[in-house]
Amino acid sequence: MKIKQCFGTGLGLAIVLSFASVAEARGQGAGTGYSPSKDGTYCSTKLLAQDVKARINLREGPDTAYKARHYGLPGDRVDFLRQNSDPKQWMSRKDKSGKVWYQVGFPRSRAYGWVRADFVQLPPVECRD
Repeated sequence: MKIKQCFGTGLGLAIVLSFASVAEARGQGAGTGYSPSKDGTYCSTKLLAQDVKARINLREGPDTAYKARHYGLPGDRVDFLRQNSDPKQWMSRKDKSGKVWYQVGFPRSRAYGWVRADFVQLPPVECRD
């Protein structure tokens, strides 16, 4: 197994990485049970927001009409959940306004949900395969 940086260089990435945290999802309710890959293959990223004190909702589905079950904070690390067992194909959907959402999970608490693309760092911070 090897760890590699997926894209990203320069001062902007260094600043984001300096605020990194390994956090558990906050909130209560459904949406726990996500299990990180047994073989250790995944891509992870960080939650982003303009306001460093913002709460970033993880919703039951890919739209603001769905209930927020958990939330994260800017800098929290999350894993992209896979589509078709491929770590580089992430679960994504578009809402009725055309905005892209990704299904992500918190590795420690195993909570998961949907977050809009503008609240995750792309490309991912790290991919392990």
